[in-house]
Amino acid sequence: MTVREYIKENMRRTLRQNVQDDDTLIGLPYPYTVPCAEHCFNELYYWDTYFTNKALFAIGQIEQATNNIRNILYLIDRFGYMPNGSRIFFLKRSQPPYAALMVDDVFRKSGDLSFLKVAFVTLKKEYGFWMTERVSKNGLNHYDCEEDGESCAAFYNGIVAERIGKEDSRDPKEAGRHYFAEAESGWDFNPRFNGYCADYNPVDLNGNLYMYEKLFAEYEVLLGEGDGKAWTEKAQKRAEKMNALLWDGAEGAYKDYNYVTRKLSDIVSAASFRPYFAGLAGEKQKDGLLNLLRTLESDWGIFTTAKTDKKYQWAYPNIWAPCQYVAVEGLRRYGYERGSKRIAQKYVALIEKNFAAYGKLYEKYNGVTGDIDAASEYGTPEMLGWTAGVYMALCNMIN
Repeated sequence: MTVREYIKENMRRTLRQNVQDDDTLIGLPYPYTVPCAEHCFNELYYWDTYFTNKALFAIGQIEQATNNIRNILYLIDRFGYMPNGSRIFFLKRSQPPYAALMVDDVFRKSGDLSFLKVAFVTLKKEYGFWMTERVSKNGLNHYDCEEDGESCAAFYNGIVAERIGKEDSRDPKEAGRHYFAEAESGWDFNPRFNGYCADYNPVDLNGNLYMYEKLFAEYEVLLGEGDGKAWTEKAQKRAEKMNALLWDGAEGAYKDYNYVTRKLSDIVSAASFRPYFAGLAGEKQKDGLLNLLRTLESDWGIFTTAKTDKKYQWAYPNIWAPCQYVAVEGLRRYGYERGSKRIAQKYVALIEKNFAAYGKLYEKYNGVTGDIDAASEYGTPEMLGWTAGVYMALCNMIN
């Protein structure tokens, strides 16, 4: 059995349906796709779904990909934002915003303007959440949470301490808030924010919101609701701020910016590809892609970060599917076709090598050994989700 055949046969095992709220599970109006067929991650997740949908598109299940984003739009309408996942214990945080990108994928496949018109209203509601609840004084956005002090302290003293250790000198309530914010980033846990995630304007978050603004400008015109100029201006201002504050000219790379200390992170990460994926990098920053390849390219794709002293699962030496997709698309968008294809081929080879050995797909991989012995804080679960989606998308790109 090939990897493609395995994905096509097993995606049905990740399909769930529950219309009514049930214990901790939030009811959803349409069938939905979960990351894993069994054991763990058995609810709808936010940013995972964008990449999972790539697999559904590739195997012709456009209706199910549409159901997934319709469920996300339902949750945004219900709560005012998209929670981390469809569980009540995820309601105090979101995840990286991808709803507009998912809507756009479905719209490009269907051309359904009625779907777009309804979705546009909801997307603007979500954008409002980020621009009121997650915005810093400089106008760029950050991650955070809505947890109370006691919950933050329990999180820091419990899960954070268990997974990466804790600093006894820090107030658990204060520290827990930052690590809940890191959970909202999707990169839980990582060295990018040095334990102070809520104080940073992340490269990837702001890159995605730039894409929202660009899409909104297009949709406003397409739907006959305006000229799109206000949204275009918002996107231009965001790009200018990112290129001024998040670009490290000395190192030639985008980095996360601490708006409290007004200093850039020390860490170069795969998130640094996001401005190229979004198309906001200028000519001055174009060659930064070559610097990123020199720093992050492995024999099996793109390392999550440059090498660090402390072990995190969202760091060197791990290879994560979404990082590969963003890097490949960013390279392609800026004309580095050979580099883009090379990274795509490396990741495809990594998946096929391990599928031949184990007959399964996994959440993450080790970019040094090319095996499943990834640095992990909770194990390396068998997974379809974004691994299948990115594999299928990159295979199609290569071919």
